[in-house]
Amino acid sequence: MATSGDYRNFFEQAGQRYSHTIDPRSGQSVRHQLASVTVFAPTCAEADGWATALMALGDKQAPAVADQHSIKALFIIRDDEGLREISSRAMRDAPVFSGPATNAH
Repeated sequence: MATSGDYRNFFEQAGQRYSHTIDPRSGQSVRHQLASVTVFAPTCAEADGWATALMALGDKQAPAVADQHSIKALFIIRDDEGLREISSRAMRDAPVFSGPATNAH
């Protein structure tokens, strides 16, 4: 599991929010409403790569890409009412862990 977001590393100037995430297509700081993306994957490296890539894509494109690649992802999106969350199809379809919380002997 890995999360990428702009809720900690950003600055504002003249009313514009500048994230530390750079869109490789433009070379500029991302400018969208996506606050964070959490990805569940077999390895942390894979999750981190996808979380960063989806964060760069933004709230309009990232959910569709996650669905296209069957990525388990949770998106936190800013809107006029605050924050809302959406999840990818793979995340909604994932089984919920139902085993014991610990393996105490």
